[in-house]
Amino acid sequence: MFLAYYEWESEIVTTNNSQLLEVLACPRDGLSLRLHADILECAQGHSFAVEGGIPIFTGDVRRESLPGNMAPASLSNRDETIDPFVDHWLVNTHGNLYWGARGRLRRYPIPRWPLRERGQGKVLVDVGCSWGRWSIAAARAGFHPVGVDVHIDALEAGGRVAGQLGVAADFVCAAAEQLPFRAASVDFVFSYSVLQHLDRDIVLEFFREAGRILKPGGICLVQLPNTLGLYNLARQTRRGFREAAPGTFEMRYWTRRQIRQAVENAGLSGLQLRADGFFSQNPQLSDLDILSLAGKLIVLASYAGCKAASLFPVLTRIADSFWVEIRKA
Repeated sequence: MFLAYYEWESEIVTTNNSQLLEVLACPRDGLSLRLHADILECAQGHSFAVEGGIPIFTGDVRRESLPGNMAPASLSNRDETIDPFVDHWLVNTHGNLYWGARGRLRRYPIPRWPLRERGQGKVLVDVGCSWGRWSIAAARAGFHPVGVDVHIDALEAGGRVAGQLGVAADFVCAAAEQLPFRAASVDFVFSYSVLQHLDRDIVLEFFREAGRILKPGGICLVQLPNTLGLYNLARQTRRGFREAAPGTFEMRYWTRRQIRQAVENAGLSGLQLRADGFFSQNPQLSDLDILSLAGKLIVLASYAGCKAASLFPVLTRIADSFWVEIRKA
């Protein structure tokens, strides 16, 4: 039995990961894994370390406790119950609307689950999960979430926050283009505000991996920015409509045609595009109490735009953020 231990202010939370082992597989050959001490091994002799209860399946582990692109947050006014990693990384994980809340959080900004469908214990893989806000939202919706990221510090924070909130969630360290799961083993693949920062060839490989690991009838739900979004057009104009530099976190904008081609090449079907947001890439109505007045107005305007797009689908074409929903036939 595989047990992960997360420590929070001297309190140990134990998570039973036997269900996780049932879906994990060696990313090199797809074989099942067995646990020996702190090592996961497959029959071909490939081995993977387990660090702090988190299996590591990539050689490009990111170790960055504080964000290197900005100064550490001032935590003098913060709520002591909030994990400091979340406060420091809030803008990186949630976007520019959250600058005013950085270092001042009074609660965790956990979004509402976007679908009415309940999880009923189904396995959901949250790719690019960071500290696990969407994994926690999925768990509250009844899923068994497995958060995936290359950032080991974020995954460890996810374990702490999940334990603090009493939520069952597992976390593994792996890349989006090489998911360590058995073929046709998971029910749901999810990703939000992540793929837009990855090179297009990696995103294409992600869709192929999603098609491989999903069960027949399984759902893949991801967020992508729309090239023709009104706010996105303004941002692209400022950078001269050039493509994002390879290997950077610059935004990659996607056309409807590019999304459709990526989905079809992955063997997925039933593509549905819905408006996720206007004037923003992360408009969470559930976070109004956290945002500044300007942030509140942007989110409310985005919500109104999404409501209008649900009545007049043609408006989806100018949304800044898409929900991309697809199924495995």
